[in-house]
Amino acid sequence: MRVADEPFLTEIETIDGRRVPVRLTINPRARRISVRIDPVAREAVAVSPSKRQSGKALAFAASRAGWIAHQLAQIPVRLAFEPGAKIPFRGATVELVHERGRAAPHLDGERLIAPTPEGADFAGRVKRFLVQTARTALVERVAVHAATLGVTPSRITVKDTRSRWGSCSTTGALAFSWRVILAPDPVLDYLAAHEVAHLREMNHGPKFWACVKACDPDHATARAWLRRHGADLHRVG
Repeated sequence: MRVADEPFLTEIETIDGRRVPVRLTINPRARRISVRIDPVAREAVAVSPSKRQSGKALAFAASRAGWIAHQLAQIPVRLAFEPGAKIPFRGATVELVHERGRAAPHLDGERLIAPTPEGADFAGRVKRFLVQTARTALVERVAVHAATLGVTPSRITVKDTRSRWGSCSTTGALAFSWRVILAPDPVLDYLAAHEVAHLREMNHGPKFWACVKACDPDHATARAWLRRHGADLHRVG
């Protein structure tokens, strides 16, 4: 099979005739061919260690077509940022409200009011508010945990990551998904502690978890919440 330059999107057919999307990616660090589900893009991702094996990766995805279709069907329907929608925010539920004007988005009890001038992007204003709120909270909690462990991150970024809630680079740069602001505050705090701990231990061994516990003694509760509810956060926005 000749494969175009990656990544590229294709489709495979299930036994009952349904067609499901599959994106091929080449990852030289991958040890084997694999298939995973991207809940944000609502597609399967076939991972190949090399371009030479990409045909085999797509064939493997085709052999898993039934599983892929089932997993995609389990992804909750996307919750758009539109007036009247109710979204999670810091563990509570808020209703998105539109008003005419140029004031900054703000909370009013159980309402998140996002004023916009005529023709402006309501959804964009809501997302920017959430991203900025997430960044403010994460910067604050990272500073607290960094002081506990005696470390200093080189940079903190907040973006729309798909496969990880957070990461720590070898240069000490921390990155987080803005969607953590949708979760209860203890979950955000745990994720901040988790990535700060990587500034001391770039692994998930006992010393690493000891660092996490030093920052967040109740981290197991937050981890359990994220395992149960994390996928639901990807349907928002």
